[in-house]
Amino acid sequence: MADTIKNKIDEAGLLTLDVSTLVVQGERKELDLLIFLDEGMIVKEALFRKKLQTFGWAQFKNCFVAITCSKDVIVPPWAYLLIQVNLRNIAKEVFFCNLQTMDMLLFQKALIKLDMNNYKNKRVFLKVCSGNTIPLVFLSLCVSILTPHVKSLFYGEPCSSVPLIKN
Repeated sequence: MADTIKNKIDEAGLLTLDVSTLVVQGERKELDLLIFLDEGMIVKEALFRKKLQTFGWAQFKNCFVAITCSKDVIVPPWAYLLIQVNLRNIAKEVFFCNLQTMDMLLFQKALIKLDMNNYKNKRVFLKVCSGNTIPLVFLSLCVSILTPHVKSLFYGEPCSSVPLIKN
C-alpha cells in the first residue's frame, strides 16, 4: 500500500486570493493642469485651448493619467474635460485625482470584476507576499467587497493567517 500525501488545504475548500494579482499593471503619470493656467491662477478659455493644442500629449501614450491641480485655484469643470478629451486615444485611462487615488480606483475596478460566485460561502485567504507592498486601502476594499459573499475571510495564507470575519 503506497502512502499518498494529502493536501488538506485543497480538501478543506479554502481559496487564496493573491491580492497582488489585482494590482493593475501599467505606467502611471500625473498631469498638473496648473501648467495650462494663465499666470498659474486663471483659466482664460482661448489661452487655455491654445496651450492644450501645443502641449506634447505623446508623453502620456498608453499611460494611466491622474489629472490634478497643485494650487488651490478655482478651475471650471470644462477645463478638466478638455484635458481628458485631448488624452483620448492616447492614455489608457484618465482620472481626476492624485496618483494614490487613481491606484485605488484601478484596484477597485479589478476587484469588482471578480466573479463573486467563486467566493460564495468559501473560506478565503487574502494573500499578501512579504515582498509586495500592498496599500492598506487595497486590503480594505477586499474586505468590503468580499465580506457579504464569503463564509470566512482571513489575512495571510492557510499555514499562517489571522481570521478577519466568520459569517
